[in-house]
Amino acid sequence: MERKGTAQEDLTGRDRLVSSVIFNWGGHFVFVIAGFIMPRMIDRRLGQELLGVWDFAWSIVSYFGLVQIGVASSVNRYVARYRMTGDISALNGIVSSASFAMTISGVLVLGLTIAVSLLIPQLFGVRLGENVREAQWVVFFLGTSMAIGVASGTYNGILTGCHQWRLRNIIESGWHAASISGMIIALLMGKGLWILSLVYLMGTALACATRISFAYRVCEGLRIHLSLVRLETIRKLLAFGGKTLVPSVSQMLLNQTTSILILAYLGPAALALYARPMALIRHTQIFVKGVAMTMTPTISSLHSTGNMEEIRTLVVTSIRYSFCLALPIVLVLVIFGGTIIELWMGPRYANALIPMILAAGFLARLGQTPILNVLAGMNAHGRLGIAEFITSLCSVGLIVIVLGSLRWKLAGVAVAVTLPVTLINTTYLPLLICRLVGLDTKRYFLSAVVGPVIHVLPFAVCLVVARIVFRTQPLAGLAWGGVTGSTILMVSYWKYAIPKSVRTKLIERLFYKTS
Repeated sequence: MERKGTAQEDLTGRDRLVSSVIFNWGGHFVFVIAGFIMPRMIDRRLGQELLGVWDFAWSIVSYFGLVQIGVASSVNRYVARYRMTGDISALNGIVSSASFAMTISGVLVLGLTIAVSLLIPQLFGVRLGENVREAQWVVFFLGTSMAIGVASGTYNGILTGCHQWRLRNIIESGWHAASISGMIIALLMGKGLWILSLVYLMGTALACATRISFAYRVCEGLRIHLSLVRLETIRKLLAFGGKTLVPSVSQMLLNQTTSILILAYLGPAALALYARPMALIRHTQIFVKGVAMTMTPTISSLHSTGNMEEIRTLVVTSIRYSFCLALPIVLVLVIFGGTIIELWMGPRYANALIPMILAAGFLARLGQTPILNVLAGMNAHGRLGIAEFITSLCSVGLIVIVLGSLRWKLAGVAVAVTLPVTLINTTYLPLLICRLVGLDTKRYFLSAVVGPVIHVLPFAVCLVVARIVFRTQPLAGLAWGGVTGSTILMVSYWKYAIPKSVRTKLIERLFYKTS
């Protein structure tokens, strides 16, 4: 039986965008903290070589996620769309077909995991040396975790399609925190990498079981059954998901292939050095994605009603917020990146040039992170995926030249990675989004880009002055510049970046409710 959304519930999710972003950040905060703690503990307890093995294993396993062919990314769009129109029958058909396809994908991932773990001695035995057996077990357990996550990916799409970002993040971050706690205990007990990966596998399985349980509670009328599976529906999901798959492949080429090439040419210790500043960029991207992730189901709901003006407004607003978030972090990494890494990992990892190149090179991409999610909500993300794929191919080609022919080291790799990314994100990407949503290019740059740059300038000045004044005491400079600049930035962002409704609620909670 079909139903329409009630007046009490905004099925577009617009009324929950701000709270969804906040809970995304809260959930990601757990992952960011874990991303800082675990590498340092592995380095201190097991050594730099095994930290490089850990990074290598994750690079290999990340490829397995491509087997799902983008189906998971399409679920939340269609769940949001059919809930908006009240078509529960179509919703159940979509999720049943997606679940069937994802289960098969999970089995394929498990098969690939077994095969690749067995082939590691032949493929990377020379570089891994005595750590080859450890690498095999780590790849096996992490790959099995990936298989479980892929097989149950439909239920994550159901939660987000119902705009239950708070619940989704509580589940993800809660179980991840439990897994990290178990891994820390294992390290303190003197256990190796394979035990860490086994603990991670157990946490993944429990998180998936929790996600499945809550999906049925939040989605009224949900029914997943083999009899509802349709081949044409799977084709529909693949057609949409294939467009999302291309950007995923691009990310694999840019990140995981880079890691594998570094290991092949320079060894696991060099990979550990490169992976740390790259991890800071990924943490920044995750933080910015807290804004972007909520866009796909909301844009899908608006697009189904033909509300293009609201879509244009959300495009400008989301990208403006993304730049507001990305710019201060990038400035800190450009000016004090080496100091941060030394404070985090120790003197062996201190290298100011690599984080400077990576942060500056990824700025345009970080600031425009919501574009892919917006286009996915409109089912218009195919061209962007192709452009990113070509960009990543160029980066990989440059890396091979840098490492193989020119014999440059990690700074050369950073340049090779970021140069094509900067070019595509400062030229083609802004023009593409403006044309597809009917947005004036001048309005786009003035409102979404120039505004955040102007408001962040005082923060940049504080950091530069601190770097000059405390040139022999970089930690003191980071503290002084960070505190002073952040204070000015908060005042500047109060009216510019924080919505009026949020400011009103904050004032009411801080003053009226406490009086």
